Amino acid sequence: MTQHSRHLLLKIRKQARLLALLMLLLTLLPPAGSYAQQEPVDVQAVFDAMSVADRVGQLFVVSFDGADPAPDSAIAELIRDYRIGGVVLNSANDNFRNVNADGSQADTPEQLISLANRLQALAFDGALPPAESLNPLTTDIRPLPLPDGRGVTLPLLIGIQQEGDGFPNSALRSGYTPLPSNMALGATWNPVDAAAAGKIVGHELAGSGVNMLLGPALDVLDAPRADPKTSLGVRSFGGSPYWVGRLGKAFIGGVHAGSDGQVTVVARHFPGQGSADRIPENEVPTIQKTAEELELVDLQPFAAAARPSELGDLITTTVVTDAQASAVTDALLSTHVRYAGLQGSGEGVPPISLAPQLGEDLLNSPLFADWRGQQGLVMSDELGAPAIRSYYDPTLQTFPHKRIAQEALLAGNDLLWLSRFSLDDDPETELANIKDTVLFFREKYRADADFSRRVDAAVLRILNLKAGLYPELDLVNTLVQRDETADQIGGQQAVVAQIARDALTLLSPSPTELGQRMPTGPGPEDKVLLVTDARLGRECNAEDCPSFPLIDPTALEQSILRLYGPDATGQIAPDNITSLTSQQLSAHLAGRPTTLAGEEIDRLIDEANWIVFATLDNDPSVPGANALREFLTERPAGRERKRIIAFAFNAPYFLDATDIAKLTAFFGVYGKTDPFIEAATRALFREFTPPGAPPVNVTGINYSLADKLRPAANQSIEIRVPDVRTEMGSNTFTAKVGDTLRVVAGPIYDGNGRIVPDGTMASFKLKQRNDPFELPLGEASTTDGFAETLVTLERPGDYEVQVQSGQAQGSLSLLLN
Repeated sequence: MTQHSRHLLLKIRKQARLLALLMLLLTLLPPAGSYAQQEPVDVQAVFDAMSVADRVGQLFVVSFDGADPAPDSAIAELIRDYRIGGVVLNSANDNFRNVNADGSQADTPEQLISLANRLQALAFDGALPPAESLNPLTTDIRPLPLPDGRGVTLPLLIGIQQEGDGFPNSALRSGYTPLPSNMALGATWNPVDAAAAGKIVGHELAGSGVNMLLGPALDVLDAPRADPKTSLGVRSFGGSPYWVGRLGKAFIGGVHAGSDGQVTVVARHFPGQGSADRIPENEVPTIQKTAEELELVDLQPFAAAARPSELGDLITTTVVTDAQASAVTDALLSTHVRYAGLQGSGEGVPPISLAPQLGEDLLNSPLFADWRGQQGLVMSDELGAPAIRSYYDPTLQTFPHKRIAQEALLAGNDLLWLSRFSLDDDPETELANIKDTVLFFREKYRADADFSRRVDAAVLRILNLKAGLYPELDLVNTLVQRDETADQIGGQQAVVAQIARDALTLLSPSPTELGQRMPTGPGPEDKVLLVTDARLGRECNAEDCPSFPLIDPTALEQSILRLYGPDATGQIAPDNITSLTSQQLSAHLAGRPTTLAGEEIDRLIDEANWIVFATLDNDPSVPGANALREFLTERPAGRERKRIIAFAFNAPYFLDATDIAKLTAFFGVYGKTDPFIEAATRALFREFTPPGAPPVNVTGINYSLADKLRPAANQSIEIRVPDVRTEMGSNTFTAKVGDTLRVVAGPIYDGNGRIVPDGTMASFKLKQRNDPFELPLGEASTTDGFAETLVTLERPGDYEVQVQSGQAQGSLSLLLN
């Protein structure tokens, strides 16, 4: 069959499916007197046709266990009878799997498409059999009895977390493109890379039936902690408010471009938890910053994401639809953190997600008022998180579920995420609490006018959000055809491989010194020992849910042999390369038995002239996490005759200066998926010069981000007068006395050789040659690396305009006739 014939057949099948869907939809329409869909969507008309149950139900997004939304399941009951507005899917709840029980890779895209289609069918009072759920022809969709008082039917929001760097931050892995972490994107300092990553996410989620992304995280990691239990790690774009905002906006624009506007972006963790001294999981942390500090640092990326802009404002692209994609976040996810500068710091102070300051002080502030007025939506974080349970009752004896949901709504949240919504994590108790909460809200809506107005405002925002996802709010537009999206999911590894190379960073030593210590990579006669942190992860709690290594113990070895082994360049012999796990090495150094004989480990160490460590973090609760540090301390003998290389596949700040001084080289990789392992391999063999730079402070190499973002002192800032004609070959300007000249200085570069952040100050002054008098022209802030001012010359003469930004200077002579 020719390619044209295949495309024609697919088109015919699609038309047939659409026709069948339309016929089915006629059987699933609401009863007489209820709303009939219009084109374009009339949100107010939809709202007016909604019953109290419809309106209240739309407020709730729930998590649920299992992957079978049969008509008699608990999730089907919540969707149909309680009218919930959305779900959040997670492998931890066994909604899908990336790894089969036997350890093989699962077909996750098929699982997700099937589940999403079946959930959406339930939202429209239909049951879709599992066998027909991948490519639904809809003739097999069985209409279900209409619930009492059915008003309108609406698509579900189907949300997922997909933050990059594999498990646990990316929910979807098997069959999907391995995504870069946010910090890897931060290390590229390139909005084009951020947009490319976002585009992959949007494209693949839309092709899987997912229409809501819980991310990206816009937290500013201004003071990173070398404690993995309190740090966001690679989930943050970095420590610069400007760059977190710029890269975050590019990522958001990419998601919208890749999904053709059919994936909602929920930026988290508003208003920022980068300065928290613990992750707000088991306890509500307090951030001790003033309101002014919060506005200058933590809030800035969220404010940037709320300002009107398009992707074309951030990057240059020839794809018109990409350039026009919105770079504005659709929603914000409020976090369970208290902010002393806004709320006070006592233990009785609620987290901002449940506090009136969320709506009154933050959402109504000048930073967000316009976005909020344009139907910007706020979603709560999980309202059953252990931190919330212990806040309401430190003794963990009671769980006031109705009060929690009510206070979250009144604080300013529009979507309420009812997840882990019980004290004991019992599914039956959680289901009962969700039902009870929905019924309580219905009763209160009817009895309390103020409450009903708050519900109505939230529902209108939710309806506007859903109306922006689909041309019509019907079943036809929500179902996904696996045959038509097969080429849409996975297959973008080349894009991520380039991002991984752009991010890879030489942390120590300097490039010049590296050339002396390590002029080439390992050669044919070298013995190479690879030590990989192969700690295990597990994506669900079911008995048949297997554990798997976060980095395969032989991943680096396989990468080296594939690129430089006998079947490639022949630079390395398979017999000369051996892999250990950091768990084996750590146990051996501590005198504990391992799966490999101690004498064999000693022999491998002694014979190796290259020892390469693939590290993650220094979590003391993880066996082997500190194997590199233990090795550097316990095995000093002969170390100077070996090249010891460390690759940080997580954040770059877990080693101290003493540890780093003992290494031949230390590289920041910022990700542990295959494209990043390959980038590390190529860097080991000196195939390219790592171009990345740390987007956070790294105290172990005395790297201060604030210092690096200042204007580089060794540059001469160019000054131009763009609107005035000059005589050829001179700087003599044709202008009249009294003319006002626009003087532009830039581009101004920072210490990493990149454009300085917007808002960097530059001061201008004017002086006449042979005259000591100088006239200050004031300061101007940069935009995209340029600052400008106006100069009015009142008499002829030989002038000089000077500019200074930080320690960088520039000047321009103006000869006015």
